[in-house]
Amino acid sequence: MKTAEQRIAQIRRPPSLPNWVRLNDRRRDETTRRITRFVLGKPRHALTQVYRYIADYVTFGLSQAATIKAIEGIPNGYVRKLGIEIADALLPWLENNKIRGVQVFHDMEARFPIGRGIVVPVKPTFVFVDNGKLTPVFLIGWASFPFSDYQRSLLATIIQKAILTQEGFENSDALVICVPRIASGVPDRIVRAWYVSERALLTDGELEAQFDRFGNALDDAVPVILEELAKRGEL
Repeated sequence: MKTAEQRIAQIRRPPSLPNWVRLNDRRRDETTRRITRFVLGKPRHALTQVYRYIADYVTFGLSQAATIKAIEGIPNGYVRKLGIEIADALLPWLENNKIRGVQVFHDMEARFPIGRGIVVPVKPTFVFVDNGKLTPVFLIGWASFPFSDYQRSLLATIIQKAILTQEGFENSDALVICVPRIASGVPDRIVRAWYVSERALLTDGELEAQFDRFGNALDDAVPVILEELAKRGEL
């Protein structure tokens, strides 16, 4: 069982940009609630292995059958089930759209500071060439369609600043691919993709205000989290 300090520390070390964006809201109190629910909720099952196998399919030319076999070998049964759901919908879509990755960017990652010593990792799942331009892809395999319009703008803004300003990516776009279930409790999924350029980006002032809002909400969340853990006898 994680200690209170470990639970709170994990919020100060976001595992990925999409996970961090999901905690944010225009309102400080709602951001506090999101942080609190995240820390106190049930342990989440990371889809990192699934993303890696799909990136290998795109980047190294694995067959669909080999990719599915690799996902079927994931030890965690729940992650394995989710991975097969995602692959069944996504692999044919990638094939139909003739998306093939660039190997040299297979491990690309930028680290984007948001203040108070917190750094968010911004890591494309893979990079491919679209109309002659390097195009990073961010795969999000959550069961429900993620993000409000505001959160999508926040996500797009940080991708723009962290990735699309780097050498070789200037004047490029980035693609966000979501693979939500078609309905709650139904294993069938659908691919929903959008480009960063389709979103209105936040201004520098709006972005700084959100960083401050998140930091303040994190401060607000800590005593609430500690009080709840004490009630559960988990301190």
